[in-house]
Amino acid sequence: MYTFITDSGFDLPRNLKLPYDIKILPLRVFVNEKEYEDKVSISSQELYNLELQGYIPTTSLPKPEIIEKTIRESAEESEEVFIITISSKLSNTYDLVKNIATSMNLKNVHVLDSKTACIKQGYVILRAMEQVKNTGKLTQTDMDRFERESLLAFFVPTLEYLYKGGRIGKAKALIGRVLNLKPILTTDSDGEVSALGTVRSMDSAILTIQNIVNKFIESQKIIDDYTVIGAYTIDNMKTYFEKLIGPYRKGLIGVTNIGSAIAAHVGPEAFGIVIGKGVHLE
Repeated sequence: MYTFITDSGFDLPRNLKLPYDIKILPLRVFVNEKEYEDKVSISSQELYNLELQGYIPTTSLPKPEIIEKTIRESAEESEEVFIITISSKLSNTYDLVKNIATSMNLKNVHVLDSKTACIKQGYVILRAMEQVKNTGKLTQTDMDRFERESLLAFFVPTLEYLYKGGRIGKAKALIGRVLNLKPILTTDSDGEVSALGTVRSMDSAILTIQNIVNKFIESQKIIDDYTVIGAYTIDNMKTYFEKLIGPYRKGLIGVTNIGSAIAAHVGPEAFGIVIGKGVHLE
């Protein structure tokens, strides 16, 4: 028996049938002096609504006692436990989980860095499950390969939330605001947020992302076998998302909302996709 653990920085469609159990370590979200557990005591929509009211959320790591309890129970129940965290360059979750797991000295627990977040973290978890199903093994080298063989592209109309969350500098946020530049973002091979380009309109964002995705499909030689996961935030982002996803529906395995811990940093308006080598779990 194998068990997977991840933090709530990942997003996956709810209706996916997974071959293994996945336990979630909730990141903490703070809004208006209240503490919430992501995906437990606050939903995505509740977080979007608070942001639209003008609140600026912050996030923090999962509680250490929850991490230790989840690891211990999983290690007792399972032959092998694979913990896949949000990028270590975006959060200290990996370091915290690694330190706790090491102190517990459990030989069947493996802590791995997804080097990404959101739906790409979800995609990497699917690839990891496929790998374990086929081989029973999973290493950081595998994780790095899954990251390279997939592309995350998401659009946010404003850089303000990324700036206030400490993910970009003040200068970039100021330039974006003054020039009305809207970023198309990704996570790079180091696991950091980086820009794929900038645009001035939603329609330009869609066309630019599609061009980037098409080049990726060609470079990876996956035109006949790719997997796509989509995500968006508030309802008025869905129209733009539907336009974006149109050419790639043959590989689409599902759509989800962007989780509250991620939305705390990208804001209430965002949409994007992850595309990568085809995942076959059945």
